[in-house]
Amino acid sequence: MGTLSLLAMIPWDTIFKYSPMIVEAGQKIYSHVNKYFGNTLNERSKTKKVSLEQLDKRIKLLEQNELDQADLNEKIAFQIKELSIAAKIISNRTVLALSISSLSLVVSLVLLVYIAVR
Repeated sequence: MGTLSLLAMIPWDTIFKYSPMIVEAGQKIYSHVNKYFGNTLNERSKTKKVSLEQLDKRIKLLEQNELDQADLNEKIAFQIKELSIAAKIISNRTVLALSISSLSLVVSLVLLVYIAVR
């Protein structure tokens, strides 16, 4: 078995299947955070009163960020589960390949001894 055939056995479709969802959720969280913190550097230098409406808006934004993060964590957990299943498959295939190669080594040694004794 060559390296390319071993790499072909890896379930790349499962691995790449979930990559766009992680990127999309990360971009959503980044855009939400950037909306909130994007212009705050200039505002921090000034002292200003914050109204209850602004506080309510910030709290809702934080709650939405928490929901987005929980959703992202759920997707990541699912993907880790899928990747661990894929790793188990690779492990089983590796054990099978090693077993077959060990068996072929034993058979070839037996045949070599048989030919040498004959």
